[in-house]
Amino acid sequence: MMTEMLQTAVQETGMAHASAVAAAATITRRLAALRREARAWIWIESLAAAALVAVAGGWATLVIDRLVEPPAWPRAVLLGILVAAVAWVLVTRLVGRLAVPLTDASLALAVERTHPAFADGLSTAVAYAHHRESRADEPVDDELVDATLRTVAARLGDVRAAAIFRRGRLAVLTLAALAALAGTAAAAVAGPALATVWARRMLALADVPWPRRVTLEAEGFSNGAMVVPRGSDVEVSVRATVAEGEPPEVVELRTRGSGAWRSERMGTRGGTAAASQRYGHTLKAVGEDQAVEVRGGDARLRGLSISVADPPALAAVELAYTLPDYLGGGRRHAAASRTVPVPRGSVVDLTCTTTKPLAAAVIALRPAVEHAAGPSTEQRLTELDPALAGGQSIAARTPPIDADTVVLIRLTDQAGLTNRDPVALLLTAVADQPPRLALRLAGISTAVTPQAVLPVEGTISDDHGLASATVSLVAGEIARDLPIARVEGGVEVVQLTAERPELVRLAELGLAVGTRLEVKVSARDGCTLDGAANGAEGDTWTLEVVSPEALQAMLEAREVLLRRRFEAAIDDLAKARELAVSVAGNVAPDDASARRCGEATARAGGETAEIAEEFRGIHREFANNAALTPELDTRLIAEIADPLAAMVTGELAAAAAVCRAASAEAVAGRRPIVPAVDAALARMRMVLERMLELESVNEVIERLRGVIRVQEEIRRETLERQRKRGREALESP
Repeated sequence: MMTEMLQTAVQETGMAHASAVAAAATITRRLAALRREARAWIWIESLAAAALVAVAGGWATLVIDRLVEPPAWPRAVLLGILVAAVAWVLVTRLVGRLAVPLTDASLALAVERTHPAFADGLSTAVAYAHHRESRADEPVDDELVDATLRTVAARLGDVRAAAIFRRGRLAVLTLAALAALAGTAAAAVAGPALATVWARRMLALADVPWPRRVTLEAEGFSNGAMVVPRGSDVEVSVRATVAEGEPPEVVELRTRGSGAWRSERMGTRGGTAAASQRYGHTLKAVGEDQAVEVRGGDARLRGLSISVADPPALAAVELAYTLPDYLGGGRRHAAASRTVPVPRGSVVDLTCTTTKPLAAAVIALRPAVEHAAGPSTEQRLTELDPALAGGQSIAARTPPIDADTVVLIRLTDQAGLTNRDPVALLLTAVADQPPRLALRLAGISTAVTPQAVLPVEGTISDDHGLASATVSLVAGEIARDLPIARVEGGVEVVQLTAERPELVRLAELGLAVGTRLEVKVSARDGCTLDGAANGAEGDTWTLEVVSPEALQAMLEAREVLLRRRFEAAIDDLAKARELAVSVAGNVAPDDASARRCGEATARAGGETAEIAEEFRGIHREFANNAALTPELDTRLIAEIADPLAAMVTGELAAAAAVCRAASAEAVAGRRPIVPAVDAALARMRMVLERMLELESVNEVIERLRGVIRVQEEIRRETLERQRKRGREALESP
């Protein structure tokens, strides 16, 4: 446009010289050519710069993605940065510069800046054209304009475009861009797999792994995820396969829960096989979700996760057992616990309810005690019916429990989680114990008469029920078993009380004096598990069979011993009394005297009570042996045992109370204790005198017995001599 103005100005000023017209045309063509070259330079430079940015950014994304191999969103960010950088170059260096018009004045200044010979002539010519357009009425020196135009037109032939546009810089930039594009194309042709992976990862944002020398493969993950029981130890295993060379020496496991990333070195598992190596590491007590990454060699394994969930557990267990037939076969319920006792031979039914829907479940048995060297003897009872998968219960019935047995319950939920350790319930087989006998012969010592009655007192019991009980009597060739009628089938406890003992009568046996009798009680229950009932025997009592006279002599000897014990008790109390009198007279005693008298009185009371009970025992033994006469009954009970018992609760008790009161009272207010002790001693000596009188009577009776025995011996000897003489007379010729 500006060149047209120049030509028009020349024509309007009347300058028709051919040289001026030609000069104007030359200037016009040259400026138009320079304008076209400038725009082409802008295009070439901008596209080369954009190409360099794109190639550099592409290689940068390749290196970053190859080394880090980030997920899709970081790659999208990198791609966005690259596109933004190329767009910025195009907008600022191409669109922005092309949008600015290239005027003749700007071109003239560019030419004059690089070609000083113009000396502002080209700018003057361009300015003249603008001057004529805006101020056509002002006078102009036509000769000067003509000379300027010719001079500018002549010098335009010497203008070097390379000097104006710095073509060297443009060439370097263009060659660099072409080299970058050519190198990138060559690399894509040489490595189409890498180029394809880059294009899919950066342009399509696909999660395609980069081909590497080392390939890592996680084991136990499904679609990059693993679900494990909460709090369990988790073994993370990967297999490294190498395309060439050796497997990596270091494989790093990185995990992150709610905190920061943690790194652990994975150890090798097994040996190297077929250019691959297995690595593993155990995460202890995993209690929260974990993000997992594995690095080894040039390989990166990302996007793995470990999710924790509660494994299936038992919500409730219902236990019931059926008793063996010999116990009636009834059904009973048992409380659920780790240890469940059941009678041996019972059949156990159990129903398990779980906390989660089940995919599989197994209930098995194994002995509580297994031989270490032997094979496992686990016996599968039942497993969850696949048709019932998704339910939350499983039931099973055991065979008869003959020994302690462990019930193992394994549960698997629909996520594939299995309880870490099988739930174990111990069924303890409670064996049927033999009957228990706690018996004694009441009122019988070591000797009995042939007419004696043996009172058996105590308890016979069994944990499930008695079947029978027998009293066995053995004396030489005589043997007799007497059943105890009160032991009926199924009764668990039989009490043989003092009021109602089991009476064993010896008169029916016809025992001879001088024989030895063995008495034993045995009992059996109804257990049939081992083919025979459980039996138990009590103590064996050995008794000498004696005549009533011999038994009476033995019991009278016991009376003498009891009398001497009673005399010793009287002497002990009398000494304590004498000591108290010597210290305090008949006045209030001191603390030591009161204490000593109290202790002596207590000892005398205890000893007297025992002596009274012993006399009652002698009385009972006479009665049990059918040797009790009215005289013995009166003497042992009314004249000895009852007075002794009355003394214990009367005078001796009163004296002990006075002594205790004296010890507790203040010295000034104490009462004398000697009168109370004297009263007790007087009563004891009175009973002792009666015992001595009875002993004298017994001695007389014993002498009479001796005379009778002598007479009996003389009679027997006389009869023997007469029989002997008669035989001799018959045998003599």
